[in-house]
Amino acid sequence: MDETAARPTPAARAPTRRWWSGLFWKCLLSMLTACWISTILLSLLGVYMLRRELRDDMAPPALETSMRRELARLGPMPDLAAVSPAQCQALLQGLLVRVVGMDTPKWMYSHSFAGGAADGRIAIRYRDRHGRACLYPERPSAPLARALEQAGQDVATDGIAAARTLDRDGDWVSVAALPLAGAPGASLGVGQHAADPTATFLRMSSGESGDMAWLAFYLLVISAMASVAVATLLTRRIGHAEQVADSWAAGDLDARIHDRGRDEFGGLAHRFDRMADALGEVIQVRQQLAVSEERNRLARDLHDTAKQRSFALGLQLSVLDHLNGRDGEAGRDPRQGALIKAALGLTGQLQRDLADVIQRFTAPTVAEQGLRKALEDTFSHLLGGSGIEWRLLLDGVAERGIGAHHQHAGQLLLIATEAASNSLRHSGARRIEVVLNSADERYGWTIQDDGCGFAVNEHESTGMGLGNMRMRARTLPGGRFRIASSASGTVVTVSFTLPAPQGESA
Repeated sequence: MDETAARPTPAARAPTRRWWSGLFWKCLLSMLTACWISTILLSLLGVYMLRRELRDDMAPPALETSMRRELARLGPMPDLAAVSPAQCQALLQGLLVRVVGMDTPKWMYSHSFAGGAADGRIAIRYRDRHGRACLYPERPSAPLARALEQAGQDVATDGIAAARTLDRDGDWVSVAALPLAGAPGASLGVGQHAADPTATFLRMSSGESGDMAWLAFYLLVISAMASVAVATLLTRRIGHAEQVADSWAAGDLDARIHDRGRDEFGGLAHRFDRMADALGEVIQVRQQLAVSEERNRLARDLHDTAKQRSFALGLQLSVLDHLNGRDGEAGRDPRQGALIKAALGLTGQLQRDLADVIQRFTAPTVAEQGLRKALEDTFSHLLGGSGIEWRLLLDGVAERGIGAHHQHAGQLLLIATEAASNSLRHSGARRIEVVLNSADERYGWTIQDDGCGFAVNEHESTGMGLGNMRMRARTLPGGRFRIASSASGTVVTVSFTLPAPQGESA
């Protein structure tokens, strides 16, 4: 071939895969991030809901009611001048615990997040009639200290209970103060200072108990276990798909993924299998078209070169024969005349052989038209005008079975063409029949004519057509070739084995 084949474009190399770019680590990171974000959001939501409940339980009216109850149980408050500061703080500490309910399960499990005496967010203040004050804890938060001071002054001025509430920039302060019976000008105030939910959550997580560290460890373990479970199942399926894709890249288009999953990846794998089926069909059609184009090119080249030159050679030999006999029998050399006659005969045979080869090259292929149509077109061109009647007797089941094997059907077409061509040239036949039948997985292919026959033994070693038919028969699976010829005609029989076509009973 004088045409230069285009070099295929090399496939793009797969990018180098780093360990951290693997699916497992991506799953681990994404799930860990999702767990952290969801945990933080749920914690903030929980703190917000509990803070709303705290506002109801620690509102000034609730604090006032609780203080009146505990003061009624305690009795008169002592004179600050008669007790030490430590004794006063101890008394206030016990009173604070009872007033706000810090010794109850509800406080310990629900309201402890809002802070306590240790960080100055809950405080109690006792002020006697001389203006002396005792605080527990000694240093409450600045907003809470100001609110307690203002409420105590209001009680000293008005002589009635006073309340203070502050809700600004996320901070919430609630203070209630009562005048003490039997001690004009003295007051007792209790207050709560709750920060915004975000600050409360951060204070909870960064405490000495190490809650944040344990939460991080818990989320890491849970995320790793979930990632292993999810990523292992997914990466195994992806790994199998990669192996099949590598087989496709290597030219094996028979490989399939066959993923049984009913999820999105299973649907994608099914579509890739369908794509491989379609790609294989496209490649097969392109190969068949390439073979057909090559056959047509060879036929054109033979017609335009060898056949034309053999025709010119025949003309030259005819002229030479004429010149050799121009002077009559006296001037003719018998040996030259015999050689010229033989050369003319060989030239005619060469032209017929070339015409036969060209006709075979230009015949339609089985893959293009199917076995029956290809036989009809071939016999119409080959036997047209010869007066020979021909028939095709093809069993439907056998025809469908051989139709799935274009290569084998092509061999049968060439065997039938060779047999019909021999009948046309040598036998003087008036009738040719081509029969295809099957029994289970065994097929029979028969070409029979009613010509004068020939001596098979004499042509076994010299006949190229017989050798070609025998060779083509042996290329079929389990192929056997037999030819019988007599004065009543010639029968060519080929038998072979093919799997039974699906959907057909034996």
